[in-house]
Amino acid sequence: MKSSLRACLLTIVVACMVVTGCAQNTKITEADMKNRIETELDTVERVSVMSTDGQEVSLDLRLFLSELHGQGKDLQLSDEPLKQEDVKFTLVLYRKQLAPLVVSVGEKASQFGESTYRGPGAITFYQWIHRLTGKGLMALQEDSILLNADDLSESRTLSLEEAGYIQKVLREAVPESDKNEDQQPLYPHYRLRINSGERPMEVTVLTPTLISVPFGRDTHYFQVDGTLFSRLTEYLVPREMTSDPIEKLFKATNIRVDASGQMPVDNIDLDVTQSTVEQGLAHQTVRLLKTGVPLPQPPQQSGLVQYKLHFRVSGEERTVTFYSLYFQIDDQWYSHNQLQKTIWKWIASAQK
Repeated sequence: MKSSLRACLLTIVVACMVVTGCAQNTKITEADMKNRIETELDTVERVSVMSTDGQEVSLDLRLFLSELHGQGKDLQLSDEPLKQEDVKFTLVLYRKQLAPLVVSVGEKASQFGESTYRGPGAITFYQWIHRLTGKGLMALQEDSILLNADDLSESRTLSLEEAGYIQKVLREAVPESDKNEDQQPLYPHYRLRINSGERPMEVTVLTPTLISVPFGRDTHYFQVDGTLFSRLTEYLVPREMTSDPIEKLFKATNIRVDASGQMPVDNIDLDVTQSTVEQGLAHQTVRLLKTGVPLPQPPQQSGLVQYKLHFRVSGEERTVTFYSLYFQIDDQWYSHNQLQKTIWKWIASAQK
C-alpha cells in the first residue's frame, strides 16, 4: 500500500524533504522515494483537521492510512497559490519527535509549503478529507446537549437518556455528498448545541432526515434516521399558531408574488408542498418577516405599494403588502429596512 504512493501524494502530504529535493531538481530514485515514504508514514502518530475558526477534529489514523493509497493521482503543480479565503480547512499530520506536516486544503487546490497543487486529484483530495472530517465530527463525545427551537424561542438541556439517543443517531448518520445549500431549516428550526471537552458543535436539523454541521468555512451534511425529528418534537413541542399574524404563515401551502406595485418584480407562484426545498424557502421567508418591528398604529404616510405576497393558509389567502419602509398583514403594520428587496431576491434566486 505505502509503496504505491508516488511523487504527487508525497509532495502534498508525506515527505517534505522529497518536496525540497524535487524543487531543486535533485534526482530521486524510486527506491529512495519508497524508503522515505515508509519512514515518514511510520513517524505519523496522529492526524487531525483544523477549521478556519480554530476547531480541531481528530481523524481515524488507521482509516486515514488505509485509504491514503488512493490519493495523489491527477495532481498538477500550479503557479497560482491557494488564496487564504479559499482554504476550507488545514490537515495536520503529527509526527514522533518531528515537526508536524501541514497542508492547506481548498475545494479545488491544496498547498504544502510553497507548492500548490490543482487538478482532479486536488478535488478528490478535498472530498476525501472532508468525508473523514465528517466521521470525526460525528464521533465527538458529548458532555451535554442543548436543544433549541428557534422559531418557538424555546430551549432546554436534554437529559442523559435523551442525549444518549441523540448521540446514537449522530454516530449512525450517513455523510451526504450533495451540498444541499438550497435547503433551509423547516419549522420549528431545531438546533443541537453539543458541548464536549473540545469546542461545542452546532447541528442544524434541516429536514426530518437531513442535518448540517458547520466546520469553519466548510459545511457537512448527513442523512439521519427520520425518528430524530419526531423525537425532537416531543422534547420541544411545536405549539399551535398564536394570534401573531406572521407566525400563522408557517402553515402556508402556497406563496404567490403579486407584481402589482412599483417595485420591478415578477409574478411567481410557489407550491410549498412540492418538496422540502420549497417548504424551507417559505419558512425562511416567514422568518424574515418576523424581523419587522410591530407599530402601535398605522403610519401617517405609508408611501406607494411595492408588491404583495399572498400566503395560502388552511384554504384562505393572507396578504402581506410591502411599502418602501413598512409592510402590512391584516390590520397590523410593521416597519422594516429594505425587507421587500431581501425577500424578493431570496424568492427569485430560488426559482433559478
